[in-house]
Amino acid sequence: MTKRIITLLLLLLPITMMAQPPHHHEAKHEHGRGHMPPPILCATPEQLSMTLQVLGQQSFDDKKLDIAKLAVTLGHFCADDMAQMAKLFSYDDSRLAFLLYAYDFCQDPQFFPALRDVFTFQSNYEKLCNTLYPPKR
Repeated sequence: MTKRIITLLLLLLPITMMAQPPHHHEAKHEHGRGHMPPPILCATPEQLSMTLQVLGQQSFDDKKLDIAKLAVTLGHFCADDMAQMAKLFSYDDSRLAFLLYAYDFCQDPQFFPALRDVFTFQSNYEKLCNTLYPPKR
């Protein structure tokens, strides 16, 4: 099992080294109107597949959570990728903990609210949204 985790880390490392660090500089449209967001860089299908495979081989959510956190810290995963990872957890509490952690590393966080079907209970989805997007007072 340790060999699989090391393989996963080695697979995720190249994208970490090749990727440009996130930046807040926005390029202008050719007509000078508005701004274009920086390009989204997501993990390759192979990286996602290996990550899902390693997570799926874990029996307990606490081990899955450790590996998933490491993977999203090193890799460049999109919201849909993170949803697939979260679905491998046995309990909503673990899914919630993972997604709350993963949000800061998500390459397309604007799609995070679409993760409703990851949770068994609506209340956990509401906790995710209320934590990430607190109501304005």
